[in-house]
Amino acid sequence: MPPRPYFDDQHHVLPFDKVMELENIDDRTFRSVVKAYSPTGGENGTYGGHVYAQAAWAAAQTVDEGFLIHNITGWFTLGGKPSEYFVYSVHKIRDGYNYCTRSVTVTQAAEKGTMFTCTCSFKREEGSPVQYQDPFALKDEYREVLEGKEDNPMRHPNAPSNDSEWFRETYLPAHPEHFNPVGGMHIRKVDMKNYNDSRRPIDKRQLLFYSLRGSLPLPTAPYPPPTEGTLKLTREANLHACAHLYASDRNSLFIIPNHLERGRDYTRMASLSHTVIFHVGIRDLVMPPEPRINHPNADPTLFEDEPTPLCNLDGEGQGDRDGDGRKWYVQEAWVTRAGGGRGLHMSWLWDYERGVHVASTIQDGLVRFKPEAKL
Repeated sequence: MPPRPYFDDQHHVLPFDKVMELENIDDRTFRSVVKAYSPTGGENGTYGGHVYAQAAWAAAQTVDEGFLIHNITGWFTLGGKPSEYFVYSVHKIRDGYNYCTRSVTVTQAAEKGTMFTCTCSFKREEGSPVQYQDPFALKDEYREVLEGKEDNPMRHPNAPSNDSEWFRETYLPAHPEHFNPVGGMHIRKVDMKNYNDSRRPIDKRQLLFYSLRGSLPLPTAPYPPPTEGTLKLTREANLHACAHLYASDRNSLFIIPNHLERGRDYTRMASLSHTVIFHVGIRDLVMPPEPRINHPNADPTLFEDEPTPLCNLDGEGQGDRDGDGRKWYVQEAWVTRAGGGRGLHMSWLWDYERGVHVASTIQDGLVRFKPEAKL
């Protein structure tokens, strides 16, 4: 039996907890249940963010409660096959009092070898007398591309399946029936033209808003967490972190040819390695439940526990959410280097309303350009 699709025949999209669901083979081995996102909906190539986040979730099954992932680096060695399951083998590296480390190897067809491997570090929550970050006013910096939509990110267009000129100009006209929403998350792409047109490639930016589909298990006991003091983290706190990991790789390497204005001049693109470093604890990582409201700009979420009721949340008492009650984060991404058949993508993940710098990412990618492509 093939993996379960990430949306159904009625175009309802699976929530994040279902996309990440794992089947236990033994206490160190896990298998995926849901098909990994395939950008063009075909049988070749899967979204790297799926295996990346799910490997972290598999590793989290093997650590004690109280530990939260704070750092992960993964290496992509073979392309994924959406028609096949992922098998995750977790290896214990070290269990310390404050930190513990796991490595994960991932296979699909075992005879082809490892297709992804990563190292994950987990740590206990701890306080600090020092808290510092750049006091960056995101809404002010990007006012010219956010204006009119700054309080409703869902009004930005859905992030495309494949953020390339080929996809927009060749594939979509030939496939008008194309329907392929990414599972688990709402991800919206900001049109950055007014911001980027006058800037050098290295100064251009891309904003992607992301918000949870469905709801996740409580990350602390009790919940909501107290504003001060030590937290008792559940193992499921890591699933909230994995939602950020999943979103962090969305259409990432396409920024390189797009910002270099060489959108048709590359011949090959693939992720080589991806690192995410969280700077905050669970209070700043929590993904609140998605309100059960059908938004006119979004495909509905498939809630399976009961029929999907519609409710009217006005956001009162939820100052960090939009009018429907959704909590949004935003990825601010850019390119710093391209050459030698590779490119470097970097980003910061932000709590959109509160301005908290949640995480930093760095991705080394294979990006090969045609011989005649020049800047």
